[in-house]
Amino acid sequence: MCGICGIYLHDDKLGVRKDIISRMSDAMAHRGPDDKGVYVSGHIGLGHRRLSIIDLSLLGHQPMTYENSGFWIVYNGEVYNYIELREQLEARGYQFRSNSDTEVVLTAYIEWGEDAFNRFNGMWALAIYHEGSDTLLLCRDRYGIKPLYYYDYAGVFAFASEYKAFLAARDILNIEIDERGVATALKNPFKLEASGHSLLNHVYNLLPGRLLKVKRNQISQSVWWETKDHLEDVPQKISDQAERFKELFDSACLLRMRADVSVGTSLSGGLDSSSVVATLADLKLNKKNIAFIHSFEGTAIDETEYAKIVIQTTGNHAVYVQDYRKNLDIDHLNQMLFSFESIYAGMPDSAYRIYQKQRESGVYVSLDGHGADEMLAGYPHYIDAALKDTKLFFHPSRFLELLAIKKQMIQNPHAHSHFGEILHFLAGIRLFQFLRLARNRILRGNLLRSWFLKKRIEPYAAQIPMMPKKWSYLQKRLYIDFHATILPRILKNFDLMSMANGVEVRMPFMDFRIVNFVFSLPDNTKLGEGYTKNLLRQAMKDKLDDRVRLRSTKIGFNSPVVDLLKSDLKPWVYDCLDDASVYSDLIDKKKLKQMYEQKILPGQCDWQESLEFWKYISALKLTKFLKESNGLQYTN
Repeated sequence: MCGICGIYLHDDKLGVRKDIISRMSDAMAHRGPDDKGVYVSGHIGLGHRRLSIIDLSLLGHQPMTYENSGFWIVYNGEVYNYIELREQLEARGYQFRSNSDTEVVLTAYIEWGEDAFNRFNGMWALAIYHEGSDTLLLCRDRYGIKPLYYYDYAGVFAFASEYKAFLAARDILNIEIDERGVATALKNPFKLEASGHSLLNHVYNLLPGRLLKVKRNQISQSVWWETKDHLEDVPQKISDQAERFKELFDSACLLRMRADVSVGTSLSGGLDSSSVVATLADLKLNKKNIAFIHSFEGTAIDETEYAKIVIQTTGNHAVYVQDYRKNLDIDHLNQMLFSFESIYAGMPDSAYRIYQKQRESGVYVSLDGHGADEMLAGYPHYIDAALKDTKLFFHPSRFLELLAIKKQMIQNPHAHSHFGEILHFLAGIRLFQFLRLARNRILRGNLLRSWFLKKRIEPYAAQIPMMPKKWSYLQKRLYIDFHATILPRILKNFDLMSMANGVEVRMPFMDFRIVNFVFSLPDNTKLGEGYTKNLLRQAMKDKLDDRVRLRSTKIGFNSPVVDLLKSDLKPWVYDCLDDASVYSDLIDKKKLKQMYEQKILPGQCDWQESLEFWKYISALKLTKFLKESNGLQYTN
């Protein structure tokens, strides 16, 4: 797990400066505290920062080449099946100097070309340069687990794992804030992620499953992976489906334990992370069995009681991160936002602290539960999508079943009127939806998105994958959220917070064999028998305590923003609002301050309004960093 960067000058008569590549690399030192490398040859330069996870020796140094092939690689990620691939390559005559997966990835590309990526089971963002053809290739993994940005302007092509690397090369790169990108993120951070754009001008987000090639004024992109092209025949009975899922999940966890450093887990108490912890315990894969738990005692998002059940029933050792208010000062918040370099409704402090604690404890790899919600229908809006299918195809029993799942999940008998939903269903009208949407906009502050903007800017459009017309609304919603919008953004959030602390996150649910299998399953496997994520609950019958396995309420992993904005964050909020140097060309600080003093501080806002406010106030500080920073440190 590492940070990568590089520059390709389209004019091959010019030379890349080694000091600039080194500076770009240094801006991402947190991603790779163990080693640093630079390769420069004429108009091409590659930089690398290494977090040593597999083969801790200097033989894993990057940029790496293979013998006299003329191929050079910088690589961020892990290909977990590298041992099996290495055996195949050795049978074809390749010899290896190191025990690293990097050398396997490079030789696999030399042997199989772009088809090598289809053989990889893992996560990656990589660049391979071939001296002979003077071609630079960038590749991002199937689902966007590892980040990769590129810059293209005025004859200069550059790439990096984070914005900071581009900021560090401002003397040769034309880097300014992209107001359209900022406006897009403020309206919907997930759509910015899916648009291929970023918060910086001339800097683009290489989308998941994409290849990009650069060769002398020619840049081309192609899609190398689409899950819908890899769907498979699945068992008809849910018991057989659950058994197959369990086999795949066991294998995914087994592969992701391959490391030459200590491995732990992040445990929230929710179904997904609990399933990871329980599976590791069941397979006896993790000798230390260390689970890191963030406790939010006294807040609405505390799940500690469920995490403790998992610890007690699996025999794991727990490390609690309880001091979510400790050191929550201006300096800490600024450093965290500088690391996060994103506009997002959620406050990332909790994730930052849990990985910080892991690093302090000597744990450099964390197995987390990301990906399950977006393919197994874990959020309430997936129930709405499934309800839309019942209205279209007129299935009364399915409709009532889904209503019951939603009511149980939300645990609020007044949140949705069964009479109104049934009326909508029978009459085919949209009055209920319209009234509910109007209520949300008025009472929950969704109109804040436009209220705080000084300018009206057209947001970037999301690039949504094409899907078969015959698919249900639920299938389409899950596919978009998993591959384009929600999940890629969440993955980038956790990558930034973990790598800011030198920790690698691995995700068993995102093994491509599991993803292919789950997206081949019918809707009622995911939403059925009274539950969301029904398949996972069935698969965990013998592994997970029913108090956790059959828990129907859903609490996303976040920070207690509502509580913090009214108390501990108050000095920092006023620091943002009163600092004349804070970038505010796009955001109206006067209206933001009015909102804070009239609604937030008196406690007259709900969760949604608090998240909206946090998104705007943090955007003020972040845009200041992006405008003024050289990438090597944040600006006070």
